[in-house]
Amino acid sequence: MKEILLRPTLLSAFVNLLASGTSQAELLVYYPFDIESGSVFDNQGTQGNGALVGGGAYGAGKDATFGQAFYGNRTGANDAYIQTGLSGTDLGFGPASVYTAMAWVKWDGESGSVDHMVFGQEDGPGNVSQLHHGIRADSESNAHYGGWGNDLNDAGIVGEDTWTHMTWQYDGVDKVVFLNGVESARGAGGTMGGHALPVIVGGHGRDAADPAGQSFNGALDDVRIYDNVLTASEILAVRNSAIPEPSTFGLLALSAFGLIRRRR
Repeated sequence: MKEILLRPTLLSAFVNLLASGTSQAELLVYYPFDIESGSVFDNQGTQGNGALVGGGAYGAGKDATFGQAFYGNRTGANDAYIQTGLSGTDLGFGPASVYTAMAWVKWDGESGSVDHMVFGQEDGPGNVSQLHHGIRADSESNAHYGGWGNDLNDAGIVGEDTWTHMTWQYDGVDKVVFLNGVESARGAGGTMGGHALPVIVGGHGRDAADPAGQSFNGALDDVRIYDNVLTASEILAVRNSAIPEPSTFGLLALSAFGLIRRRR
């Protein structure tokens, strides 16, 4: 029998399936940044596509298998970010909700404001209860989690000019940060006050009347938002692009995978 080789996109689909299925998490937003049409960003999650605001661009991704990545224009007009078209309520940041948000980042270092946020919201400045997850470059331990009461600062070190996998999670009790699949900080949390505001990627605290001004200084790749809490092993598996240890769900998926490989 002829064996069909598994393409990277199909492997990615199985990783997504396993990583979401074992926690019963739905992958709402997934931007691999490999399919682009004008100012539209293809969302391979279950929700709608994103839209480019400002002068962002494409460049080299994490490695050859990751294809392209999104680059902010912090050293240019400094106005680039991605409108998801979804509110925090839509994405599970509202009352009685939990979530996991993650991305590969390659930070180019401090430029202008200390805030370099991966996930944020469209709003005027000053709303400290809004979503802001990313890097705050006013300390050596610069990974940052903000938007639920007191911010969780000093959540780990993200180096310059190197790809780092960052994950932010609220589990209903604690806000948690993972760097490269390993927990780096945890603190008591609560529901985000500004959950109804539109969620953006690559900036925060800005809207059409108040241009971004704080676009991420560097590259973003493989951006994901799940509507549930992924386990530490699942987060590490996504980071490593590996299949998690088989659960009951996983074994069923692997069986289906075997059938696909055996078909002509």
